[in-house]
Amino acid sequence: MAGVLDITAVLGDREVSRAEVLEWEGRRAAVVYKKLGMGTPPADVAARREALVAKKLELGHAEIERRLAWQMALAGRSSRLMSALSRGGRRLCIVELRGSGGTAEAVPAFYKAAMDAGEEAPLLAAAPDHWVLRKREDGIQQVIETTGGAPPASCIYLDENEVGQILTPADPSFPVQWVSFGRTRLDGPPAGALRHQFRDEPGGRFTARLTIEFPRVTPGRFVAGHRRHLACEFSNWIEAASAAG
Repeated sequence: MAGVLDITAVLGDREVSRAEVLEWEGRRAAVVYKKLGMGTPPADVAARREALVAKKLELGHAEIERRLAWQMALAGRSSRLMSALSRGGRRLCIVELRGSGGTAEAVPAFYKAAMDAGEEAPLLAAAPDHWVLRKREDGIQQVIETTGGAPPASCIYLDENEVGQILTPADPSFPVQWVSFGRTRLDGPPAGALRHQFRDEPGGRFTARLTIEFPRVTPGRFVAGHRRHLACEFSNWIEAASAAG
């Protein structure tokens, strides 16, 4: 298990410490423990994380999808409606992570290596609300997660070869860019986009600027809740990528 780095998350106009993000992760982990009927979770956040990963891997993709089928159907219909009402407009969900003692630039390569190798454990471990993160045989990534402010789990398909419109420009001061477009159906149009930007700095410091573009009519509480999700998963991925060297 990677050690805890000095990471500060900037959520809107508020700075949030690593300890606060871990506290949020612990609360979310307790909720997922209950959903999975796993009894009383251990006090330690890292132990909760490991136990949830083990349980999800034990259940397997087919069983998880069976259990979450109605939630994913509901979330898909909601996403398609919001996309139609937004008429191409986007609402931004932005988080900035600043820290020292690790690397941010290695995160996209760390994620891609795990996805390509089918090593799901480090991808699931990043957030309690991750259910499935895998690359299908057709090369499209399937992500099933409960995003920050939405009760139902959603299924998003990410295609590295997808071409679409993204409103967030690349900042040239961030040398590593991660851009992708998400669909709620394999045959559907992009419902949103992401541009995550990473920079390692002198003195062992690093910055990650994370941006999700949701449909414009997405409720503000959803966006605010998803900031916590982003802070949790990417702080954990920065720790894991830094530990992996």
